[in-house]
Amino acid sequence: MSTQLQAKVSVSKKDVPPELAQKLFLGEITPGQFLGMSTERLYKLAGMGHEMFKSGQLQGARDVFEGLVAASPYDSVFHCHLAATYARLERFEEAKASYTRSLELNIANVDALVGRSELYLRERKLAEALQDIQQALKLDPQATRDTTKRARATLQMLQKMAEGGKAA
Repeated sequence: MSTQLQAKVSVSKKDVPPELAQKLFLGEITPGQFLGMSTERLYKLAGMGHEMFKSGQLQGARDVFEGLVAASPYDSVFHCHLAATYARLERFEEAKASYTRSLELNIANVDALVGRSELYLRERKLAEALQDIQQALKLDPQATRDTTKRARATLQMLQKMAEGGKAA
């Protein structure tokens, strides 16, 4: 090992307090906390990722949200945004897994419920989709979120289809 590399490794070891490394190892802190990243900083990065998502820079958005999930693995919002990005990239299994993880962390995440319901519909799993839609509408009965408005429209469409099927 070169002397410069040894010096860098030596400095790195001194910069990391052993108790902080132990907390990371034990799962008491997240990698983001270990690196000194504040929640505010993480959410600023999420905002950048969301702008990339909206502008169609899906690979970049995916990279941002995968990094955020790695840095803060217990944040439901980051998992939800990653799931939406996967869905737009047509990586549907990964999207469903990320929505499900988001909901494991926060069962009241309306955006994750609606996103996952759309994936269930895509798979023709109507019962599962309806369960997620109904839960989302229960949590946001006034449909203040765009995703809940989508869920309400989807439910109305499904109801019309069911009525049409009965009449035929």
